[in-house]
Amino acid sequence: MPARWRYVIPSLLTCVGITAGLLSIAEAIAGRFESSAWFIMLCVLLDKADGTAARLLGSSSRFGMELDSLSDFLTFGVAPSVLISTLLTRGGVPAPSWLPHHFHYLVYGGAGLWTIAAALRLAKFNVKTSKRDTHFFGAPTTVSGAFIAAYYLAACKYALPTGFLHALPGIMIIFALLMVSNLPLRKVGLRRSLLFNIVLLTLTFFVYLFGLLRIFPEYLFVVGNLYLWVGFIWATAAGVRADDEEQDEEQQEGEQAVADLD
Repeated sequence: MPARWRYVIPSLLTCVGITAGLLSIAEAIAGRFESSAWFIMLCVLLDKADGTAARLLGSSSRFGMELDSLSDFLTFGVAPSVLISTLLTRGGVPAPSWLPHHFHYLVYGGAGLWTIAAALRLAKFNVKTSKRDTHFFGAPTTVSGAFIAAYYLAACKYALPTGFLHALPGIMIIFALLMVSNLPLRKVGLRRSLLFNIVLLTLTFFVYLFGLLRIFPEYLFVVGNLYLWVGFIWATAAGVRADDEEQDEEQQEGEQAVADLD
């Protein structure tokens, strides 16, 4: 494949993701909230697809990383905030009885903190992350956006009480804190275990299938939660720390510098 096309394809997928993010915002403003949430889920799939395409084509670049971060801010920083704030203030969901007159302040506060945390998270990711890193530190914006979208879609599908929707501003505040935290989370990728790889590829296949067909949001919700919470607990119990990865990176850079001199 010509060199320039190797770089165009991942960037094109990222641009499609940006378009999906804009459509999510437009659908939320128009009052089509479920469609808005499904567009966020599509953004999740595209975000994973462009990174995978860049790695397979050997076309990872600084430009691609910056474009991806701008896309992530729109699709996972802004779109979920617009969806939830519009849903709870203009979507016909009655305010809770315990806070009837000031609930919108809580909604806008949660949405605002979410967007700010996503911006801080992406800025930190761009500055501190290297290709050698094996862990995220803090909840990724992609997983956080998927959580909000899948939570809302599952609540709609099973006609859960409005209290589940009233909890969304609080959930957004919790995830805002998780995004800017240093909790370790192992990155998704193939391992040496054949069984692990089979399970991972099977789960991923159904995530893409159900996401594209707009069905079974509960499956997407459960898979995302398993990865996030089990991953946090596992990596924390293993004693993974951000300082350790930074030291490992500095050591590897030093060893590479010595090898270059030799």
